[in-house]
Amino acid sequence: MIMDEFNNQLFVIDKAPGPTSFAVVAAFKRAAQLRKVGHTGTLDPLAQGVLLLCTGTATRAVEHFMNLEKEYQFDICLGVETDTLDKEGEVVREAPCPDLGENEIREVARSFVGEYELVPPAYSALKKDGRRLYEMARAGETPEVQSRVVRIHEFEVISVNLPAVTCRIRCSRGTYVRSLAKDFGVKLDLPAHIDRISRTRIGPFDRAQGFPSEKLFEKDIEGLRGSELAEALDFLPGVVLDERARKALRYGTLPGVKDVVESIGDVTKGGPMRILDDAGALVAIGERNHGKRRHPLQLFDSFRMYVNTDSSKGMRRSR
Repeated sequence: MIMDEFNNQLFVIDKAPGPTSFAVVAAFKRAAQLRKVGHTGTLDPLAQGVLLLCTGTATRAVEHFMNLEKEYQFDICLGVETDTLDKEGEVVREAPCPDLGENEIREVARSFVGEYELVPPAYSALKKDGRRLYEMARAGETPEVQSRVVRIHEFEVISVNLPAVTCRIRCSRGTYVRSLAKDFGVKLDLPAHIDRISRTRIGPFDRAQGFPSEKLFEKDIEGLRGSELAEALDFLPGVVLDERARKALRYGTLPGVKDVVESIGDVTKGGPMRILDDAGALVAIGERNHGKRRHPLQLFDSFRMYVNTDSSKGMRRSR
């Protein structure tokens, strides 16, 4: 039996160190008696902090939460590198940590800010040829891992207590902090690994809002509260359409500027936007492609999801 009070919503979970993200999802499914639950970005078993879970039809909006800026706090241990790039791995290299100056360390941190080319760890959940990288690494294989460009918005050194350096970063999707720790050491000509890591925020969702993951494993859901999609996605700009245009969406008809009753935020800059009814309920999520030439009265280019407002439980894809 599905518990409707927890279905079709977003939940902020405060993950404890130890379990995998997939184990937390499985525990949530059992505790809330739901079949369809997904997360919006994996946390390593060692890591703690914000893990966003979507249930039911809210899983169709996962990509919008995955694209949000993330914030982490972590400790880098200089002088030791492990195969997993964290404290749980096998030591592969060691070197004495010299008495580095704080200014030198802070300068290294500043060098990461901006677009940064990062190589994900060999021990990660990324897939290559249909297999997880960590499965290949545990089997003794050494697959080539492609680098990716990420954006580091801020890299702050909170404290220095050598060989430990405590840091905070704000970064884009796809940033592996373990790889940053290794590169931090490389820039100081030292091996390095992560000793502790916490994801403190994803977009507007911070750790203080999180429901403890330990309770889920005990099937204790007292105090568990979620957010409906219209509320959870309020970081996106939105438009309120008139009734005729909302009904026309069911048949794949894109609305125009003349169909808008109200605009919320900047709906001209491109990217996704919420499409709402006059009661503030989510009807669909539209997409406006940045820089595309279009008719001046065309509001957006496509929509990927339709919410049937005649039934709060119904939703179907369109276009």
